[in-house]
Amino acid sequence: MIAALLLLIPFISALVLVIARPAQARPIALVSSLASLAVVLYAWISYTGGTVIHYDLDWVNDWGLRFKVGYDGVGLLMLILTGVVFPFIVATGYGQQHDRPATFNALLLFTQAFLYGVFLAQNALLFYINYELTLIPVFFILLYWGGENRRAITVRFFIYTLLGGLALLFGIVYLLVQNGGNGDFTALASLSIPASTQVWLFWALFLAFAIKLPIFPFHSWQPETYYMAPLQGTMVLGAVLLKMGLYGVYKLVFPIVPAGVEYWQTTVIVLALIGAVYGGVIAFRQSDLKRLVAFSSLSHVGVLCAGLFALNAYGVSGSFYQAFAHAILVLGMFYIVGAMQERMGTSDMSVMGGLKGQAPRLAALFLLVLINAIALPLTQSFVGEWLMFAGLWQVDGWLAFFALTTIVIGAIYMLYAYQRVMLGPDRTNVTLADASTRDHLYLVPLIAVTLILGVYPGPILELLDAPVQQLLSSLSVH
Repeated sequence: MIAALLLLIPFISALVLVIARPAQARPIALVSSLASLAVVLYAWISYTGGTVIHYDLDWVNDWGLRFKVGYDGVGLLMLILTGVVFPFIVATGYGQQHDRPATFNALLLFTQAFLYGVFLAQNALLFYINYELTLIPVFFILLYWGGENRRAITVRFFIYTLLGGLALLFGIVYLLVQNGGNGDFTALASLSIPASTQVWLFWALFLAFAIKLPIFPFHSWQPETYYMAPLQGTMVLGAVLLKMGLYGVYKLVFPIVPAGVEYWQTTVIVLALIGAVYGGVIAFRQSDLKRLVAFSSLSHVGVLCAGLFALNAYGVSGSFYQAFAHAILVLGMFYIVGAMQERMGTSDMSVMGGLKGQAPRLAALFLLVLINAIALPLTQSFVGEWLMFAGLWQVDGWLAFFALTTIVIGAIYMLYAYQRVMLGPDRTNVTLADASTRDHLYLVPLIAVTLILGVYPGPILELLDAPVQQLLSSLSVH
């Protein structure tokens, strides 16, 4: 019942918005997202460990496609992440002016439904179908509500993700042929694939996830797409869509091609850290706050991928824990960007300065969001970053050192951005409105999550412990 509700609540709500086009589209979408959040929280409370299978039904067995849905601890964390972020994404619309709000919010809910499908799928083809379906509503959000040059940027985003998806489909079809048409993850993980085959099959499976995250050198679509996208579209891309890449590696790459993972482990970590350092350096050079946050996200994701490929308990658990922290951070930072655009008419930091005097409450909220971005102790990001660095240290001390530099670089560009926007000389000649009730209702819960899970990360780490240990045990056996 839990899986059915998660799939149907956003999907049916989206259909209602598309067909009826009610005037109260945003409240309906918000209620729908809150309802699915309630279901996710119930699933969390009732979870007792192991892998929970809700449905295992025949579909197109000759093609290796079964409707098999459920979750383990990592999958449940991804469901929780999706359930938590979408009410905030929908709520951001109350500060935005969109034409056709019913269609826009329907596309958001379709995206949420397909994301639930990705994180619930226990069959490779079912995973792939939902993985590709998430691209469709996001494509239309970018194409119709994006900013300047949206058509060219959206087409580039589509081509990148489509090519990655085709590589993934090829890899899955190859596995189905080798396994007699059984596409369930458990069956694919038991395949005995020659190590030489795993070396090239790794890239067939991993390329789509490398693009989705993205990591260097598959990242060139990301900064411009994030900048061009409408605010809620950017939140979808940064807060939750890229997490499909992490989850796909955990679910589809690690268990099936462990020899390929071992062969390419150092290469992927190095590429991820190059992107992390590069993203941080380029972020520092930005004069636009939204571009800065976009490159900051690229830097954070590089460390996430490096931690995941450390292939030890610290690294893998830290990566997924930090995925949750990054989602909360993205929501807060991009909301701040939207708040500044709403007040100033631009996100260009060169025309800002001294805004703290006019908007002290907004400055305080910005600072509380920012401390999570620089991984200050007792914040959620500090826990995840520490675990990932500890995991990389077990692989190689130099890799851990280069990962640590991203924290220093991040603190520099984030604090510098705060200084340019809120402190320093006053460059504005406008009266700036301070944080409103809406701003507090949005940002205070995010800040609370950041601080609570920074002090007490146990509830999340307990979800991750058993499945991560099981994964690492299976890898050691292979």
